[in-house]
Amino acid sequence: MIAILQVEIRKLNGSLALLLAVLAPALPGLLAGLSLISADRAPQWGSIFTSFVLPIWSLFLLPMVVAAFTTLVGQIEYRARGWDHLLALPIARWKLFLAKAIVVLAATATMTLLVLLFAWVGASIGGAISGHAPLGALPWAKLARTVLLLLAGTTMLVVIQLWAALRFASFVIPLVVGICGTLVAMAVAMTRTDQAAWFPWVLPLKILSAPDPVHYALFGGIGGLILLAIMIGDLGRHDFR
Repeated sequence: MIAILQVEIRKLNGSLALLLAVLAPALPGLLAGLSLISADRAPQWGSIFTSFVLPIWSLFLLPMVVAAFTTLVGQIEYRARGWDHLLALPIARWKLFLAKAIVVLAATATMTLLVLLFAWVGASIGGAISGHAPLGALPWAKLARTVLLLLAGTTMLVVIQLWAALRFASFVIPLVVGICGTLVAMAVAMTRTDQAAWFPWVLPLKILSAPDPVHYALFGGIGGLILLAIMIGDLGRHDFR
């Protein structure tokens, strides 16, 4: 299994998926830096992350980046009929699809951590330029808990996107899934309704805003693992020709 994971990681080298995974997390940091440059007073570090950076990432950027990333991962195999070679190898199909899921989930976690790093760098630079450096200590414990819950809650979203990207040869389908899901989440955020609280694309928003976000994270995590098992079974029977 380790060898399969290494192969999947090597496939990302030099690809647009890897470039996206590095550049996209820098956007919240850029916005944080620009907001500090134009600020007339110094904000708290905690508010930068919990009220600005993480909401932007979880509500809009994360689902859109995951949609694009999984689409690019799927197209690696669909280009030049890569499935023909991959599925001809003497390796159980379920291992191949599980490896892809592990790599994508790990990439999602890495991108989220990069968001925090770039936000810290951007806010520090912006504060130095404007003279309004952020105040207080970084809320490490709160950030760690929030990020862990966020990653657990987005598991279902990531699996759905990967399933669509691997199941269909057209890159349009997973992108449409991601766009539609994100639009629903934004509509829920604007209307503040609880009618779609368990929708996979809404779970990140609920994890950040709900008084008790643990059950939303558990639903997304457990539901994601169940969907992952169903996805592996479906793709194992699918004809990729």
